[in-house]
Amino acid sequence: MIKLGINGFGRIGRALTRIILNSSDIQLVVINELDDDIANLAYLLKYDTLYGRLGMNVSVEKHSLVLDDKFIPVFSAEKITDVEWDKYNLDVLIEASGVGANVGLAHELISKKIVPKVVVTNASSNVDKTIIVGVNECEYEPSKHHVISSSICDANAVAPLLNLVDKNWGIEAVFLTTLHPWLSYQNLLDGPVSSILSPGHSWGDYSLGRASVSNLIPKDTIAGVATSVVLPHLSGVIEALSFRVPTHIVSASDLAIKLKKSTTISEVNSCFEEIANKYPRVFCLEKDALVSSDYTGAKQSCIVDARRTRVIDGTFLKMVAWYDNEWGYSNRVLDVARLVNRGADFAD
Repeated sequence: MIKLGINGFGRIGRALTRIILNSSDIQLVVINELDDDIANLAYLLKYDTLYGRLGMNVSVEKHSLVLDDKFIPVFSAEKITDVEWDKYNLDVLIEASGVGANVGLAHELISKKIVPKVVVTNASSNVDKTIIVGVNECEYEPSKHHVISSSICDANAVAPLLNLVDKNWGIEAVFLTTLHPWLSYQNLLDGPVSSILSPGHSWGDYSLGRASVSNLIPKDTIAGVATSVVLPHLSGVIEALSFRVPTHIVSASDLAIKLKKSTTISEVNSCFEEIANKYPRVFCLEKDALVSSDYTGAKQSCIVDARRTRVIDGTFLKMVAWYDNEWGYSNRVLDVARLVNRGADFAD
């Protein structure tokens, strides 16, 4: 069993917890969350608007969550270094708070041998390695890589797709548009961008302050840059734009790709069907006419919509990929935790 701790109990922290509770190889042993209302945390874990009611008893006893008969201590320290993680003999600590300073402090936990490995659930340059499963997990070096980023949900969906396309037909250029559901920091009603509830943000685009429930809101995205981190040979040929859309969950990426070699729709879809059969954790080829809500709870990183694949003149490829930006991404975060704990057999 992999003994795992979570720092940050927001949307990703709670999704990780739900997945772990149905896992046979990972044990959640400790949580740190800045909010010290443990009863409220228990309530949010038990009842979830998107994923439904948790199928076990949830209660609070002193400073612990009690899940059926399992006790999980909960701390409310501000900094990741303020928790005595070493008391719990962790194999992996997941930094899911989204606080940039905690990434730097994670290195301190490593140097003091408090935890052996830290997985960071966002894109950061202050890590030893960024790993996206289905792209570059073979580059993990246990002796060198201790603070590891699992990148962002969009890159986890797009990078495996682009990696496969590039290996088969070569890529000259990519324009990527992501359609991303609203996030908790956005405004419900029109307001100044300063009112966005995201600590440390420096956005100057006033449109981001507009009502999230009523608008498609254009937004710059790091999806292209984050993808280039794990596919460096494509750096400079990927451009990206995002829209915040008024839905609760599930993202889509619309990709326009200029190829080096000619292909056909059937060839592309056949390639992804074959890889989906080989790597079902990462890929899926969907042939039915589905909508975003149908992919809620999907575990895969990238679900290629076979009905939307298009090719013009053999070398201009259009693809649409769906992904649950919380559940699918959280499954890959745990795969990275397996990788850094067990090595090459993480997928077994």
